[in-house]
Amino acid sequence: MNEPGVASLDGALQLLNLLADRPGIGLSEIARRSGITKSRVYRLLSTLEARFYVQKSGDPATYRLGHQILVLGISARSQNLLLCAAEPWLDQLSERLNENLQIRLREGEEVVQIISRTSKQTLQVRSAVGNRRRLGEGPSGKLLLAYATQALQDQYVEQAKDPAQLSAQLREIRQQQLARSRGELTPGVWAFAVPIFDSRRECIAALSLSAPMQRAEPSADEVIEQLSQAAAQISAQLGCSSYCTL
Repeated sequence: MNEPGVASLDGALQLLNLLADRPGIGLSEIARRSGITKSRVYRLLSTLEARFYVQKSGDPATYRLGHQILVLGISARSQNLLLCAAEPWLDQLSERLNENLQIRLREGEEVVQIISRTSKQTLQVRSAVGNRRRLGEGPSGKLLLAYATQALQDQYVEQAKDPAQLSAQLREIRQQQLARSRGELTPGVWAFAVPIFDSRRECIAALSLSAPMQRAEPSADEVIEQLSQAAAQISAQLGCSSYCTL
């Protein structure tokens, strides 16, 4: 593919990601937020609309994702090995623990939630699929940082307020295969995260649970054991044969 073609593809993907976060915005707003010229945005949107990836409505026109994105999403979900392996175990964990469960991946220096199960209890902490956080934030973010490349870990350690403390935390997470948080992101909420490995024993995701402190504290050991066992089973289905549970 030539360079103009690559640039057009990159621009179209940028617009789709923007509309996923901000549906129903107009041409000028899309151009402003994307940094792409208004004329080029119009051409890209017209192409996407013709192929049903984008839907235009109203006067003045606003844009949102089209039904072809839904078709692709359904296909992608059925083809994703991690989701296929994880969903039955998430269902079992949700039934046993009745707390919020999430699986998050690292995308560059962000952590994105790709699947969740929600507690049926009245008091709970909500976190939607698609939610993004900075790498290193919360137990999932710290766990995924702990299994990132050494160069990326070194970069975060050097920038930390207390480099020695962060370095020790990352080392402990790898040793225990566990990250935990006591109110780090939300006061009164405890959270735990364990790694999911692939066939090369590379950490590809974090399985986490979050719950109010009054429920999480008395059952912390049981929660960690259940999370670790589920992550081991998911990892085994992905080809990992050496998951050591706590």
